[in-house]
Amino acid sequence: MKKDNFNANTPFSETCRSILAEHPVAIGVAYKVLDCGCALLCGMSAGGDPVGPLQHISGQAIKKRARIPICLKCRKDKGLDRVVWEGIYWPGSQQEWPEKDLRVSIGRKVFGSGYMEPE
Repeated sequence: MKKDNFNANTPFSETCRSILAEHPVAIGVAYKVLDCGCALLCGMSAGGDPVGPLQHISGQAIKKRARIPICLKCRKDKGLDRVVWEGIYWPGSQQEWPEKDLRVSIGRKVFGSGYMEPE
């Protein structure tokens, strides 16, 4: 997901903003993008603990006045074995983000010891 998509009015960016607004203790949003185009998102605290429920964002196109589509793959297996990309959405400008050491520390707690931030 390109940085431009975080700031655009997409279901992903809207969900990130919603999570951060609903859970003031959340300093970022961890996400996993699945091979079907769906994403799983959850707020996280400064200690790397989950804040709020895991939210599923469909990768399917949403038609006007239609219910949010359900991905058949995700309905079947919840998607955790089909992760193609994971990361953390940090709100605000890069100057407002936590220090890199803290970001990497949180990322490793959330995603495991192999987590690295893209340069």
